[in-house]
Amino acid sequence: MIYAKHKDDKRFGPVDLRNGRVGVGLVFATLIPDIEKAKGYAMELKENCPDFSWQVREAGKSKIVFDAQRN
Repeated sequence: MIYAKHKDDKRFGPVDLRNGRVGVGLVFATLIPDIEKAKGYAMELKENCPDFSWQVREAGKSKIVFDAQRN
C-alpha cells in the first residue's frame, strides 16, 4: 500500500491511485500485493509529484517498507 504526504502536511495518508486521492480511508486505498511493484510506483510518483513524500507500507501495518525520499 502506498502512503503519501504533501510537504505542508504533518501526517502520511493512504493513497487511492485510481482517483488520485491522498488521505483516503483504508477501504478506498489501492492495495498492491507485490512490494517491488509498489516500490516502482512510489519512485515514479516521486519523479512526477515532487511536492509529496511517498512510502510503501504493508497493508494493515504501520511499518515502513520503503521510503522513496531516501532512495
